[in-house]
Order: sequence, then C-alpha cells, then structure tokens
Amino acid sequence: MTTTLALAARLRELDDAALVGAMHRRAYRRTGVVDFFDLADALLDGDSVQRALVPLDRPRLAAAVVLGRADGPLTADELADRLSAEPATVGIAVDAVASALDDVAALLLAHPHAGDPARFGVYDAVAAQLETWPAQGLPSPDELLRTPPPPALAPVPDTERRFTDRLAAERAFEAVTAVSELLAELAREGARRLQKGGLALPAIKRLSEALSVDAETVPVVVSAAERAGLAAVDDGMWLPTDHAAAWSHAPTPERWRALAAAWLEALPGDVRALLALRSRAAWGESLREHVAWLHPAAVQEAQERVEAHTRLAEWLGITAHQAPSTAGAALVEQGPEAATTAMAELFPAEVDRVYLQHDLTIVSPGPLAPEVEARLRGIADLESRGLASTFRLSAASVDRALTAGETVDDIRAFLSSISLTGLPQPLDYLITDAAERHGRVRVAEADAEGVRSAVRSADATLLRTIQVDQALGSLRLAPDGDGELLSRFPRDVVFWALSDARYPVVAEDADGREVVLRRQRVARARPEAAEDRDAELVQRLRGAEEEAGEDTGERWLARQLDLAVRARQPIVIEVAMPDGRVVDYLLEPTGVGGGRLRGRDRAADIERTLPLSSVRGVRPAP
Repeated sequence: MTTTLALAARLRELDDAALVGAMHRRAYRRTGVVDFFDLADALLDGDSVQRALVPLDRPRLAAAVVLGRADGPLTADELADRLSAEPATVGIAVDAVASALDDVAALLLAHPHAGDPARFGVYDAVAAQLETWPAQGLPSPDELLRTPPPPALAPVPDTERRFTDRLAAERAFEAVTAVSELLAELAREGARRLQKGGLALPAIKRLSEALSVDAETVPVVVSAAERAGLAAVDDGMWLPTDHAAAWSHAPTPERWRALAAAWLEALPGDVRALLALRSRAAWGESLREHVAWLHPAAVQEAQERVEAHTRLAEWLGITAHQAPSTAGAALVEQGPEAATTAMAELFPAEVDRVYLQHDLTIVSPGPLAPEVEARLRGIADLESRGLASTFRLSAASVDRALTAGETVDDIRAFLSSISLTGLPQPLDYLITDAAERHGRVRVAEADAEGVRSAVRSADATLLRTIQVDQALGSLRLAPDGDGELLSRFPRDVVFWALSDARYPVVAEDADGREVVLRRQRVARARPEAAEDRDAELVQRLRGAEEEAGEDTGERWLARQLDLAVRARQPIVIEVAMPDGRVVDYLLEPTGVGGGRLRGRDRAADIERTLPLSSVRGVRPAP
C-alpha cells in the first residue's frame, strides 16, 4: 500500500526545486496546509488526483493502471513487459515506458520503493480514482488497456507532395511577407491591445489593410511574430522588439526559419512526438482520431490544443491542405536547419534591381533583397506587395527620407544603382522639388512659461494651414504674434505629429542647427515578478520545521503515528532494544497515548505496546 504517510515522507525529503516543480504541475487546495502531511493529504485528494490524471495520454494512464493492479512495485522493464501484452500499448519500447514512469512519478502520482528506487507503485488514491472513471463517463481501467490505437496512415504520395510543396512554398512566402508588413506597420504606429486580450477592432482593420489579409488572419500573424520574439506588448501596445530589425534585414529563407523554429519550439512535447510520427501522412481527421484515442479523458481539450498548432502550421507552409510539405516533414523530424534548406529551394530568387518608371512608380521584378527593400521603404511608399512589389515615390516620401538623414545626392545615387531603367526625368524633378520644400517648417524647443516648443516658417500661408489643421488640434498650437506657433508639448512630439501629417518639417536644437530625430517604437522587455505560491508554501513548511528545532523529529513521529492510526495502515516500527539492537515490528496501529503505541503485530499475531521513547523510525509497510 502506498498512502499519505509515504507521500508525506517523500515530500519532506525532496529538494526545494524538485518539490516546487512538481507542485507547479498539480492543482490542489492550499488552505489548511501547515505541514507535509497536510500537503500530502491535499495532493491525494480525489479532486486533485483527478485533475492530474485527466490530461495524461494513454501510455501514462495505462502505466498507472498496471502499477495499481500489480502485487508490488515494478521496474520499467517489468512494467514494459506487462504493457506490451495489452492492445493499447502492444510492443511499447522500454524507453517509452521509462519516460512515462518518470513523468507519472514527477507528478507525484507514483512512488519509488524505499528499498529499491528503480521500482514504482502508484498511490492508493490514484488507483481508487481510476476505478471511479466509468461512473464519470470516462474510460474504465480495462478500456484504457484494451482499446487499440487507430490504424497507421499511408504516407502522402510523391506525386501529391510536389503540389503540396508548391502550395506550401507560396504560403510560406506570404507568411514572411505578412510578418514583415506587420512589423513595419507596428513601427509606424503601435496596435492597442485590449485588457482582456486580443486587438482592438480599429487596430485589426488597420493592420488588415496594411497586410492585405483578412481580418481573421491578423491575430494569426501577430501570434507568429510574438512566438518568434519579433513583436511584444509594451504599455498596452503591440510594438516590434529589438530583434525585429535584424530579422527584417535577413534573407527570406532565414526569416521563414525563425518563424518555423518558433512554431516548433512552442509545440508541447507530446504534440511534437505525435506530429513527428505522422510527418509523412496527412494531419486532418485521422490526426483528430488519434488525438482522441491518445487522450481519452480530455478529448476535446487535446484536439483543440493540437489544432491550434496545426492551423498555424498551415499558414506558415509547414503543411498544405493538412499534408506536411517536404520542409514541414524535415522540420518535425530533423529541425529548422533541414527544413530551411528544403524550403529555400522552392522560394523565388531575390533581386536587387528594379524598374523606375515615369509615373513615379518603382516595380521590382521579383522579391527584393532585404537590404534593398529596407532602404527603398525609407524613400518610397509601398503600394502593393507580392512576388513583384510596387512602390511609389512622392514629395512626402522623399521629405520623410530627408528627415531621416538621407541627402539628395544619396537618394539619387541609390536609385540609380538599383535601376534597370536609369533615373526618369519626372522622378528626378520630384526629388529636386521635395528637397527645395524640405525644411520649410521648423520646430525648436522653447523656454517660456507653459510653452515647450515653437513652430516657425517663412511661408505664412503654410503656417496658417498648420494652425487650422484639425489633425493637429491636440497640439494646441497658438500664434504668438511674431510669426510662430507655440505649443505646450515637447519639440519631439510636435515634430512627429507634423511629420505624420506630411508637412516638410525639420527639428532644430537650441542653437538653431538641424537635428535628425529617430522614433524608436520598440517593445522593451520588462520582467514581471510573478507570485510563486508553491515556492512560498514550501518555504513556509521548511520554516515551520526549522522553528520547531529539536522538537521536529518528535512532532514528525507523532504525526506519522497519528496518521497511521487514523488510516489503520500497517507500518514498520523501528524500536531500539535495551541491548542496543534496532528491531523492526510490522504493526497495525490501534492507538497512541500515555507515551505508548499500541498495535497488532501482524508477524507474531499478538498485541504489542511499545514505549514511544524507544521508537526510532516509522515507514509504510511494504
């Protein structure tokens, strides 16, 4: 019998890290827990045991059933022999059984034998809880052992795999494109996250237009970016992270690799193993059937958990029509490097030359090299994105580039270096005109009561336009009579508001020199000090024992005996004899009082009364 007494002793002996780790995985009542006996009681409560058993897969449940029915504790080899004879786990490998056994033990559902730690048995409460499952509409212990798995699936034919790979590559490219556009849009303007989670509707609509995807796809893109560490929430706003810039400048295959690796890393261990076993077969209805068999006590929850990962896999091109692509199969079998090699062969080649046209558009004949695209985005506005993207040069976009530190000569030199059609005259005129207009509006710091910045321009009409512009109403710009507009907001705030409104603005320092301002819209990591209630409880229990000091051993012995009496549980009593020997008695205790322990000696079949002062130890009967 493996009961509360054994678990209490085990909890006391575990180091704090292992104990807290095990408690993290269990749901249990914390009220009234003042020592390790109370904690053992809470962990072996029927509700706590049930909540620990329900999520387990069939091999772990089957292991618990067999251990509960065994005459004594079993080793992994012995358990594997018994499981191999059952239809549900026929032919199961010893390594898989050892892994399942370790996991069940780590969950504090199975107990290592005191004399041989390689042998395990389950706690009585676990075996008893499994016997109640039929009354709860859950599989009986016999059904857990005797229900065979669904038949194995045939692999996807090579002829179909070619079409699968082609479609998967298209989706993978689109996914990389969507995440790239998301990061660019979040850098321009963050997206508000609702307190209850999810994006605000206006943000979804804006991102949907910027990414050229359906509104339903926006959360998927955000999720992929978050998993890859490219976007995060800072002060309630979704923003790019510090890693986003380096990712955006990487080649397309490497960018896909980061997204696919993040998907793989996020897979729970059981889901990853399941998908690896089906890396050559479709992940559709047959996968749902297998998941239902694998998690017989939590069918819907398990299916939803797996489907959340497979939906993202479909969007990333890991699968296409629920069939793993060659890259997808390599991902779950070998890892991101092999998957990227397979996917890179299917991606279109990147180009570093474009067509500059007289209508001020810039057309790329294929996917642009990241370094070219990144700089082109700073000079022109993206009109359409795809295998062949289109940009448009405008006075506002050139002014934006000049504001960011570009020069007219640099812009002309860059466009000429990437052009397949030279530098068209209309485009050259536009750059010249934008450069002449640039800086017509200037913003400087002001040092007056209630005034922190001043806007000036030699063009009085332009200044008046800025004053009455409703989009700038929040700046509270007011004329001072000397041809300036004053604001109570800092220079940088006023500058970016004017820049976003597409006015040709520059910023000045205190000496009137132009300065280049850079708007860093990056999510900063802010570690949150999460409350660890399990660690606090363990510290409290350890502290209580330390405060007891020398009385700890006596109190521990008293609690062990009291628990054994209440449970009428046979125990082994270690008694010190007058001649110095220590003798073990197998007793069924009946009472403790007056400094003595009373119980029936099961070996001699007599009643014994033993002085507590002679008791040196107590352990559960084997």
